[in-house]
Amino acid sequence: MILWSNLFSIIDIQINKKDKIIIIKFFNDSKNLVEERKIKIDNILLFKEALIKRMSHLKIKVESEKIIKGKPLEKRFIDKDINNMHIDELVSNFHHFLDLLKNNIISFYNVTTFFNITKKIVEYYSARNDQSHMFYLNEMKSILDNEEIKRILVNS
Repeated sequence: MILWSNLFSIIDIQINKKDKIIIIKFFNDSKNLVEERKIKIDNILLFKEALIKRMSHLKIKVESEKIIKGKPLEKRFIDKDINNMHIDELVSNFHHFLDLLKNNIISFYNVTTFFNITKKIVEYYSARNDQSHMFYLNEMKSILDNEEIKRILVNS
């Protein structure tokens, strides 16, 4: 299965035990966009355990959250969302993801989203000859000192 070779590109996995369906969202590097696949598997729990074991072996952090009816879930940003943000939204989200990474809440999604948002902020301020872009570049460089983040970026 192609997805086994692209575990670092997986963004989200939803498991429906009742219908025995797995919905996998992953980043397709060749198309530069997020794709989604639905897979029907009879032994869904075995698949889930095998996937978690493989990801743990590759030292990829696994985050799990049970969906509770009525509880709002955090929306995950995709490139389209980031491209539609105004500068104040970008700056607010930059600080949110910077805090996550500095507190070692490191995942493929957090790292790539942080760098995509930072890139947009730097583009915005650079185009206006505003020296504020140097602050964001320096913060990005400081985040790159983390070995785990380097490993995620190299493997993505």
